[in-house]
Amino acid sequence: MINSKVSWFQNSFPLQPTDRRTMTSRGNRHTLVIRHVQPEDFGNYSCVADNSLGRQKKFMEVSGRPGPAEFHSAPWSRSPDTYNLTWKVDSYPPLQEVRLLYRKLMMNETFQQPGRWHDVILTPTPRASSEPLTHFMFYTLKGLQPSAVYEAIVQAKNRYGWNEVSDIFQFYTQRSASDPRIEDMELVASSTSRNKSSHLAIPNILTLLGIVTIFNICACYSISAASRRFLLLRNNFIDSVVT
Repeated sequence: MINSKVSWFQNSFPLQPTDRRTMTSRGNRHTLVIRHVQPEDFGNYSCVADNSLGRQKKFMEVSGRPGPAEFHSAPWSRSPDTYNLTWKVDSYPPLQEVRLLYRKLMMNETFQQPGRWHDVILTPTPRASSEPLTHFMFYTLKGLQPSAVYEAIVQAKNRYGWNEVSDIFQFYTQRSASDPRIEDMELVASSTSRNKSSHLAIPNILTLLGIVTIFNICACYSISAASRRFLLLRNNFIDSVVT
């Protein structure tokens, strides 16, 4: 904002510079720097800019809890009844507990129904706090059904609490000898997925398919109409030559 006055707040209380906390401004760029972060620094921060035209606010949370888990597994299993699930979690303090939930999607051509969640509690391997903040983990799911679609979510905890539940991850078990190829299955968007893009993608694809279909129909109609006009002109020409 032009000629704006910028103020910083933590949990709605105004902030002042300290030996660990500095606030700088350079043009329209305003920065809050906190050094040697302590638990008392956690909370909700807001930046408020005021000028003669109005007011703008931006918010950010500073927390010691782990970041959301990110899955790194390939979606296709190499086995009909097992799957190796891998993910990573960013956390400066060591992780104390990880919760993995997975379920099978029951479906046919016209019906989709999520199954019951299976809950697995994992205890991460102890590690020094000086090690890299990214924690890589894996777990092998067993007793799965072949040619099936599954969903999984992960949540992690450190000494500051639980992180947000991860986005839903879908994976597919390998086919048995009598089943169609698993690679030919259509991707299924979960009705309970937290990733909003999955809800937007399918309608867009359907709309695109609808446009292509309409285009093909119009094109076929135009070609058919042109063919009829050509045949009519051809017949008229032949009749004139014969007469």
